[in-house]
Amino acid sequence: MWRAIPIVLLVAAACAQPRVVEPSPPPSAAPSDTSAFPAGPVLFEPEQLIMPPEEFLLAEAPVMHDGPLAHPHAWERQFATLGSPDFRWFAVRLYVLEPDVRSTRFVEQNGCGTVTWAEEKPAPFQLAPPETGDGASACRYEFADGQRVLYLTTGFRNVGLLVGAQPRRDEMTDAMALQWLSAVARQQIAIIGRVLTKYPPTN
Repeated sequence: MWRAIPIVLLVAAACAQPRVVEPSPPPSAAPSDTSAFPAGPVLFEPEQLIMPPEEFLLAEAPVMHDGPLAHPHAWERQFATLGSPDFRWFAVRLYVLEPDVRSTRFVEQNGCGTVTWAEEKPAPFQLAPPETGDGASACRYEFADGQRVLYLTTGFRNVGLLVGAQPRRDEMTDAMALQWLSAVARQQIAIIGRVLTKYPPTN
């Protein structure tokens, strides 16, 4: 996890205080009509479904990590949001579960405390999630230096999603950050639906 580097600014007493830029509101696009997607479980590999870099919701967000997870049929793509005054990074983890396993079970089994860091054990706090996917839960992880990371757990059919981000500043509140995570998750679900529509199952 990134750590802030202290910077000392020497400002003349007569200078006016810099204006605080308002945090960027999350995209307001409506959720996809998932009922229009072809029926049946998702049978693709996660790397075929994970959000393409060019479709991420923020500009200047190069991929800083991209690869499979230890869990079978799981992939993580992390974006460094270099041009954002509000976020340091976003991470999207996608788990293709067994065809008969609903994502609601994934949400139930992956509560606060399931995301871990090797160098520190942050304090987890459960938050009220925005309505997302087939169900959702949300957590805030607070570190000893005051920094925080938020994760939203959700899913669609037999696909589990874990979307996380680290806010840069206090003006990006937990509630607004969760709305951003929900928007990213909804974008990911729309991508899954597009793949299902383009390559429908054949009997």
